[in-house]
Amino acid sequence: MFSLVFVFVFLVITGGLLSIASVQRMAALREQWRIQAFHIAEAGLNYYRWHLAHEPEDFVNDTGEHAYTDPYAGEIGVFSIEVIPPQIGSSIVTIRSTGWSHQHPNVKKIIEARYGIRSLTDFAFITNSNVWFGQDEEVRGEIHSNGGIRMDGQGDSLMTSAKLTYICGTEHGCDNEEKPGIWGTGEKPELWDFPVDDFDFGAVALDLQTMKTEAKASGFYIGDSGAEGYRLELLNTGKFNLYKVTRLQNPVWGYDGTDWVYTSHSIRSTSAIREYQNVPLPANGLMFIEDELWVDGTTKGKLTVVAARLPDDLTPDASLFINGNTTYPAKDGSSTLGLIAQGDILIPLYSPDKLEIDAALLAQKGHVFRYLYPGPPWGWNSPPYSTYAVRSKIETYGSVISNGIWTWSWVDSEEGPVISGYQTSETSYDPHLTFGPPPFFPTTGEYTFISWEEKPPN
Repeated sequence: MFSLVFVFVFLVITGGLLSIASVQRMAALREQWRIQAFHIAEAGLNYYRWHLAHEPEDFVNDTGEHAYTDPYAGEIGVFSIEVIPPQIGSSIVTIRSTGWSHQHPNVKKIIEARYGIRSLTDFAFITNSNVWFGQDEEVRGEIHSNGGIRMDGQGDSLMTSAKLTYICGTEHGCDNEEKPGIWGTGEKPELWDFPVDDFDFGAVALDLQTMKTEAKASGFYIGDSGAEGYRLELLNTGKFNLYKVTRLQNPVWGYDGTDWVYTSHSIRSTSAIREYQNVPLPANGLMFIEDELWVDGTTKGKLTVVAARLPDDLTPDASLFINGNTTYPAKDGSSTLGLIAQGDILIPLYSPDKLEIDAALLAQKGHVFRYLYPGPPWGWNSPPYSTYAVRSKIETYGSVISNGIWTWSWVDSEEGPVISGYQTSETSYDPHLTFGPPPFFPTTGEYTFISWEEKPPN
């Protein structure tokens, strides 16, 4: 009896141990199958990254199921790819890859990754020329110049120049002297880096004809006004009003950075275009105006506005003017505005004393600028200087991309007061624009990794 009990207990324990071993073995095998499925799904992500590197705007081909081949064992599994292309006002593509093996097709792994192309709007400021930030100017965000930088203001991020040394001219308070690529009395010189590679302004050379075609197809397009140009008033309801500019203020002398010109950039009168009052913003977020353009108001939604005349080489370049405060309802990324000028983006003489611009500004051939306007009738009064052309403060939230020389203000000497333009300026980059630029706004480089997440099987 004792032996029988002993044998029975032994069999029960042995059976239990064998059951535990069997369960553990199955668990190990299932984990092995899951790992294998995971690697197959990961291979699908890598495969589609390769596809985007060669066809960055093709989100249809190479999706669906693909065989996964082991170099030693041959075809052992399958990955299936689903792609969510970038939405309007975004450069982010979402790739979902599901992987499984032929041996265990019910064990699946799903990986979802997001990739985006960095927008030019990731910089607070980019210029193709020399630049001077005065002592009352503050920049929040990265700065790059293909020329030299005189930094007497404040910056909180990386500042780069393509020059080891450059010739600083009289327009920047120098006497045509050789200076380091970045120099000045500004704070945080440890953030200055020069020389670095040139920024390819060819990347900024937009295909305006393609944008015009897109605007005609599913956006908003209007040709020559037959007058001075158009005024676009953006409404905080996600709509807009369009007017013809029928008359400008009397012309005055102004210095455009190269020459003295006798002209006017300020509106005196407009007439409403009846069919373009309280109109919703276009579905694809693109407006193309083939004339001079004045812009102001509040942008609700994602929008890019282009002022250009085509053919590009047969007509004078169109400019865009900031007619007044141009803002967002909230700085949370839900609204974005891109203002693209074939020529210049200019702030007129009769601009607000305190001006706010929430937008990415891009002057393709010209510059983002405010002319030097002397006091009336010509020249300045002796100190204190005339306040005819002097304004208090300008704030930009977004990005400034200027092919030519940029400035909002002019001083009478290296340490002198502002005699024309804005006494104080603040430039801040909009972090929401890095991978969420305004529609059709240029991006640079290749797709870069943003996030990765494992999803539960359906």
